[in-house]
Amino acid sequence: MTNKQFFQQCWKSELTPTLIALKALTAPEKLGYKPAERNRTAKELVDHFVSHVDDLIEAVETGVLNHRVTASYSSIDNAIETFEMGTERLMKGLDAIDDKTWDEKIIPMLVFGNKFGETTLGGTCWMFLFDLIHHRGQLSTYYRPMGLVQPAIYGPTSEMVEAMMAQGSNAN
Repeated sequence: MTNKQFFQQCWKSELTPTLIALKALTAPEKLGYKPAERNRTAKELVDHFVSHVDDLIEAVETGVLNHRVTASYSSIDNAIETFEMGTERLMKGLDAIDDKTWDEKIIPMLVFGNKFGETTLGGTCWMFLFDLIHHRGQLSTYYRPMGLVQPAIYGPTSEMVEAMMAQGSNAN
């Protein structure tokens, strides 16, 4: 397995947890929640990490990444659709490039038109996957304070564990 193929496998494996996190945002009126003044709102976090798929599509297709710092989706459903369709497009784009391009093509990253940095296409893809996971993790701390059900992103929530323990003790 090449590094590119491993990235594709990892991105695809993060699709389900990301969709679980997004679909758990069932109260649009609560998306303005943020735990502190300097934090992003729940909606801003969603807009930020969902837009990473479009950032990477642009990097693969054009060789430049204009980071979508201020992306804004009209709804959670729109963000979900963007992420699902974008994942398909990203995987097809990556299928079309060779390992030399993955390993050696330098991708400049622009923020508001200013060069922020550059790295290889492979490095760019990995950085944005890790950033997506990081910001999705931040979002995971918002659900309970927002009064929403904590989603099981990688494993059971504490509520699920408590229910399983109660079932186990009732079975005896």
